[in-house]
Amino acid sequence: MFGKLLLLIVVIAALFVGWRWYSRIAAIGQDRLNARKAPRPTAQPRSPAGVGRNADPTAEDMEKCPECGAYVAPRSAVSCGRAACPYG
Repeated sequence: MFGKLLLLIVVIAALFVGWRWYSRIAAIGQDRLNARKAPRPTAQPRSPAGVGRNADPTAEDMEKCPECGAYVAPRSAVSCGRAACPYG
C-alpha cells in the first residue's frame, strides 16, 4: 500500500514538473514569435556633436576641401581650423 502511494506522489510530481517545463518552453517560443513580428527600429544617421541634427537625412556628395584636402559634405561641413578654409 505504501509503495502505491509513493508511486502516485512521484507520478503527480513528475506531471507537475513536466507541465511547468512545457509552459516555460511555450512562453519562450511565444516571446520569440512576438519579437519576429514586432517592427524593428531603424538606424538613425549619426551626426557630429550638434551639427545637422535637424537636417534632411538624404545623401549628399562629398567635396574635397581646397585648403586641407579632406572630403567633406558641403552643407554640414565645419572649419578645419586653417585661415583659408572655405567652410569656416
